[in-house]
Amino acid sequence: MLVSLVALSAFGIALTGVVAYAFISADVTSTVDAELRSRTEAFYALADGPDPATGLAWTDPTELVRAGVQNAAASETTSAVGFVAGEARFVPASANHLPLEDDPVFLEQAGDPELGEVNVVTIDTESADYRSVSIPVQGDDGATDAVFTVATDHGERMEELREIVGGYALAAVLALVLIAGVAWVAVGRLLVPIRLLDEAARDISESDLTRRIPIVGNDDLARLSETVNAMLERIERAFAAQRNLLDDAGHELRTPLAVMRTGLDLLEPRDSEQVEQTQAMMQDEVAMMSRLVDDLVVLAKADRPEFVAKSDFDLGPLTDAVVQRAKALSAHEWRLGERADCVVHGDAQRLQQAWMQLIANAVKFSDEHTPITIGSAVDGQWARLWVSDEGRGIAPEDHDRVLERFQRVGDDSEGAGLGLPIVSAIALAHGGRVELHSEVGQGSTFTMIVPVSVHGDGDGS
Repeated sequence: MLVSLVALSAFGIALTGVVAYAFISADVTSTVDAELRSRTEAFYALADGPDPATGLAWTDPTELVRAGVQNAAASETTSAVGFVAGEARFVPASANHLPLEDDPVFLEQAGDPELGEVNVVTIDTESADYRSVSIPVQGDDGATDAVFTVATDHGERMEELREIVGGYALAAVLALVLIAGVAWVAVGRLLVPIRLLDEAARDISESDLTRRIPIVGNDDLARLSETVNAMLERIERAFAAQRNLLDDAGHELRTPLAVMRTGLDLLEPRDSEQVEQTQAMMQDEVAMMSRLVDDLVVLAKADRPEFVAKSDFDLGPLTDAVVQRAKALSAHEWRLGERADCVVHGDAQRLQQAWMQLIANAVKFSDEHTPITIGSAVDGQWARLWVSDEGRGIAPEDHDRVLERFQRVGDDSEGAGLGLPIVSAIALAHGGRVELHSEVGQGSTFTMIVPVSVHGDGDGS
């Protein structure tokens, strides 16, 4: 990543330098050519005017070329030469002019121009790289008697640009070093959460899910670390719940298996009465184990999307059906406390299963012929399905515990302790929860709170 960043920066700086050099180089050449064309126009203006010495039109090409050279502004990079009969005869009087007369290769090419259009040409010699213009001056007989030449050391002009480019290159190298240093620090800090994430992922195993990623900074990687920590938290809870379920299930199954093994060990096949008793006992134990397995299967499916199949149904008829089924369970005094008449979006069969479990729980922990009230109501976006009894009640410290798996209240409680957890799982699968109001010796009221529709939201409070 660091190498790619530095390479990309180097490419950008180099591309900028190349493009800038190309544009400035073209501009320097364009400027030199414009100056040469300006000097050419000045010579033409001189030729079109009168001879200052006579006040008449120019008649002597040699004098015209001499006057043009004298009028040419010379410098260390620009000068002029006047040729007569192919010989360099006139140069500027300034001592600081470009010494074109000392470069024989230039004199040979510039002193013999081609007739026709006057253009800026390039003449390369060992001494310099010239851009020049040569203007032939013809006499009255039509022959070329003299040549006026002006030239600029284009290479010297470009040398100044090369010095600027050299300074740019040095600045670019220093900038790259600075970029590399800053990137080294920045990338190192950015990669800290990723390195910690990698180390945590390597250390996490099924036997140790407690490792968490330290949160560094407040950027996207920090939020990613928080998300991964939350995921690890959920995985840890899921594994812990799985282990607890297996441990509790093993404990619950161990008791009936021990009873069955003891019964078989003590069985006297020739005693028909004992055989019948053992058979009945084993049938009871098998029935209890089958129910335990069925309940465990229900709880194992509670986290799956297909655990509930939601559709719209009428809560009023469901309330009536639950009351009718409850009356067949025992000789309690069954009462209908309230009946909601509305459409609910949920799984009617699962809700009825949970409702009947609450009713069975009320029957178990209340005396026969005592009242048990069943009811349903709608409170805003939430439906409340409850069962209320006047039984033994539950102590406040046990309210949360009764909804946990394999938990029983009282030493004389029967069953595996999975009924109320199943109710809670069904309510949670609907996006709701279970509430408990109970006092010891006064009875208990269990309420399932579920959304009325698929669009319902809130906390059900």
